[in-house]
Amino acid sequence: MTKESQQVSPLRRFSASIISVALLIVSGTSGYMYLEHMNLLDALYMTVITVATVGFSEVRPMDDVGKIFTMVLIVSGTGIFFFTLTNVAVFFVSGEWKEHWELQRNERMLRKLNDHFIICGYGRLGGSVAEELRTKSIPFVVIDNAIDNVLRARDEGFLAIKGNAADEEVLADAGLHRAKGLIAAAGNDAENVFIVLTARNLKPNLYIVARADCDESESKLRRAGAEKVVMLYRSAGKRMANLLTEPELEEYLDELSDAGNLNLRIAQCLVAEKSPLVGKSFQEVDLYNNHRINVVGYKLPGGELHTTPRPAEIIQKNGTIIVIGQGGDLEMLNKLAQGEEKK
Repeated sequence: MTKESQQVSPLRRFSASIISVALLIVSGTSGYMYLEHMNLLDALYMTVITVATVGFSEVRPMDDVGKIFTMVLIVSGTGIFFFTLTNVAVFFVSGEWKEHWELQRNERMLRKLNDHFIICGYGRLGGSVAEELRTKSIPFVVIDNAIDNVLRARDEGFLAIKGNAADEEVLADAGLHRAKGLIAAAGNDAENVFIVLTARNLKPNLYIVARADCDESESKLRRAGAEKVVMLYRSAGKRMANLLTEPELEEYLDELSDAGNLNLRIAQCLVAEKSPLVGKSFQEVDLYNNHRINVVGYKLPGGELHTTPRPAEIIQKNGTIIVIGQGGDLEMLNKLAQGEEKK
């Protein structure tokens, strides 16, 4: 028996026990009302004292049919009654009620998720992605086919679903149609290809990032629909080489990318149509003097990236400004770019 079935079966036993007792009481009450012509209260009283074997006297003498019915009720009902009491006690004393409550809570939170990310695979890479998103207060849900990984993710406080991330129903349960993006971080490239294909088919405009171990898989993942493919060994190789040749630069970039560093961060801000920045030049908005923010890049709506935007360059709607600044200043700029705050 798997851990997942061990989690589900206590609840089923608990529910079945409660239903059995309810049916037993209804049957006994109905039997006394029909056979002994008792009213509802007397019939219910007789059923309860008979099943519970408390030994109280009958409400009135019964005929032979009533006595036979009572014996049958005792034999069939006593075992069910005490079996139910045992299951109820185990359910609450062992903490299984808490596990059930947490599962229900997860389901409610999943239904509320919107503009979130889906992490497919909770290995070392998926775990690192989850920690980074939590640090940045970005909502996400984890999907993994191994119950051990799912339970580990839940122990960390993350929303997690057990299932195959290439399954349409599992992705739907994770709120794919409301999701902002998906990370395919499964343990092998073939699985990631299927995940990307399924997700792209269900939501064509979903932003997808996938991991790959070999060069051949990179092109397959891009054809399947991934916008970005991260080659783990290639990225790690470049990082290690840069640490040897340019350690100070790597340390600086680490500081900028560290979400826990509130003093200095690098971020990107998408400019909405209603933003007061639209139609103005970088010289006019003067982000450095007005908001203590350095502009290090600007991506045009068409995708062209300007690493050093000219002061006279006009900010367009759906353009992306890449900046370096402090946490509070960056939040203010993001609101300004979204049109939530006036300049």
